[in-house]
Amino acid sequence: MADLKSIELEGDDTYVTLKVSNSEYELVRMSKNDLAILPTDNTILDEILTTGKIGNGNRIMMPNGILNKHDITRLYKKVPSRIFHINKSKYLLIKLEECEGAIPRFEE
Repeated sequence: MADLKSIELEGDDTYVTLKVSNSEYELVRMSKNDLAILPTDNTILDEILTTGKIGNGNRIMMPNGILNKHDITRLYKKVPSRIFHINKSKYLLIKLEECEGAIPRFEE
C-alpha cells in the first residue's frame, strides 16, 4: 500500500507525494490522469457487505472465473467496504482479502 509522504497547497491546487510499491507503480506507470487515492483502513471501510458465489438476495456476487484469475480461494462472508464520491462519479471499494501476517486465525 502507498504511504503519504507530503502534501503541498498552492492556490486551488494540491500536490501529493506518495511512496508506492512496485506492484502499485506497475498499475499506474502509464496513467497520467483519472487516478483515485483511496484509504483502505478498516476504520474508513466502515460498511460491511455480504459476499457470495451463487444465489440471490442482498449480496455482492463474485464470479468463479474472476476469483480463480486472482487466486482467491476463499471468499469471506462479511467484508469491509465503502462507496466513495469523487467528482461526479461513485466508486465501490471492497477489501476481499487482507494480509494477515504471522497472526494465526482460528475458525470453528
